[in-house]
Amino acid sequence: MVAVLPPLLSDQPPEVPQRVGLGDRFHYFRGVSGRRYLFSAVARADLGDFRAAVVIVARPAANGRLAAHWIAMLDAFGRPAGTRVLPNLGANEVVLVHLLSDTDRSRRDLVADLAPPAVAALAA
Repeated sequence: MVAVLPPLLSDQPPEVPQRVGLGDRFHYFRGVSGRRYLFSAVARADLGDFRAAVVIVARPAANGRLAAHWIAMLDAFGRPAGTRVLPNLGANEVVLVHLLSDTDRSRRDLVADLAPPAVAALAA
């Protein structure tokens, strides 16, 4: 499942990583359900090292948060699931991964929760 999003803004970052100087590495995104999902910033070159995860591409927003505009599940080989590919990244874009969902079903539910329903339906 891959979705092209209207900008989804990151939520307040976790407090503990901020206190120890890692605040820009971890980001929450809040779904339609109200649940928050923790994502970690990774280098684009390292994305292939992550398997069965959810990936977001985001860029800085004017309010200091991140605006996600692309989301996908990664398959068992670290590639976006389906026929779409990771977009070319601009200089300011950030790649984030969510590693805490342990099943395909939970990853699909996460993508559907973060993506507006109409966009998620088109991406299925």
